Amino acid sequence: MGVHGPAPVEAEYVIWITDHNLTPIYEQVDDWSAISITLRFNEVSSGEFTAPAHPELMAAVRTPKARAVVERNGAILLAGPIEYTPTDFDAERDGYDGNGDVTVRWADDLALVAGRLSYPNPAQAANAQTSARWTSTGTPEVLMRALVNNNGGPGALTARRIPRLILGATAGITGSVTWSTRFQPVTDDLRGIAAISPSRVGFRTQQVGTDIEFQVYAPTDRTGSMWISRSAGNVLSIKHEPEAPKATVAICGGQDAGVNRLILERSNVGDWWRLETFVDGAGAANSTELQALGDEEIANNAEVQRLAVVAADIDGQRYGVNYQLGDIVSVEAVPGLPDVPDIVSAVEVEVDPADGETIRPVIGVGSAQMLNPAAAVQRDILRALSRRGALVEIPL
Repeated sequence: MGVHGPAPVEAEYVIWITDHNLTPIYEQVDDWSAISITLRFNEVSSGEFTAPAHPELMAAVRTPKARAVVERNGAILLAGPIEYTPTDFDAERDGYDGNGDVTVRWADDLALVAGRLSYPNPAQAANAQTSARWTSTGTPEVLMRALVNNNGGPGALTARRIPRLILGATAGITGSVTWSTRFQPVTDDLRGIAAISPSRVGFRTQQVGTDIEFQVYAPTDRTGSMWISRSAGNVLSIKHEPEAPKATVAICGGQDAGVNRLILERSNVGDWWRLETFVDGAGAANSTELQALGDEEIANNAEVQRLAVVAADIDGQRYGVNYQLGDIVSVEAVPGLPDVPDIVSAVEVEVDPADGETIRPVIGVGSAQMLNPAAAVQRDILRALSRRGALVEIPL
């Protein structure tokens, strides 16, 4: 017997276009022929739709700073800046008086946050910096909100403020971390903070009325109610790569040299061997920053259970009803072995006006690294260089 994909279901989709202040400039796209959206946990989400290239729609989508907004059943599913609007005209298909089609590709508003760098002192212009690094200790939520607020939110320099961006309500996430940064993409910092957080932490942007909220949240643990397994019939594909830690002890070297150099040890051995690595933190201003570098190194080299699972949305396990992006679910990685808890790292949505929508959750925070390991290597190189205060450009 063959394996079939998830059955399409009915849902109401509405598309409209706004300017950068969230004011509608095209009220509703009624004649779209396809919608494709990928929602990503702690990453920029993206989408595209195809529709006839009417002059009014073209004028709207090619307005500088225009945004696309897609509602699903009355709630905004994805909203953010339009990035690409290719057109396709064929005389035989469309007729000489036809408009052809336009494909509108856009990202969510988190892309605008990703377009900001973390200034050492966000109150000073880039060319007027008097601080070597931005360093802070607090809960993951406090640090994330401060980075976004000061580098792109209401607390940022006027020229750096993202239109309509505000901070959402606090989630009350506890725990303490220290983070240090210098001219890194803000979203890289947010993911780094999440990686060393004592508990799972998510972040996102969401259009709420006439504002764009930056929200920090704690994913919901649904391991007792949502299972991804062969026996449940909701596994389309699965890759599992468990890996022992590469390092459990970080020996951190700070400023100065020889016997005068500050040396700190950070460890998280647990059930594993003692595996030592050296962290060159010559750019760290003090012991607090040096400890943060050591903790980050251990987190980046910790034991992982990499999963890349594409599942089917089935009855009783429906997106938006039984689970949300970022929730923790149970995965039967190997029959007969204990289930692996992991995050719903992406949700793929395909919509056809005749056949309805098809939704596929993607499970596993390591899935992106498994599919594109080069990107992870580049990120590690940039992080290592930033520790020494070096700034380089690596071509893609």
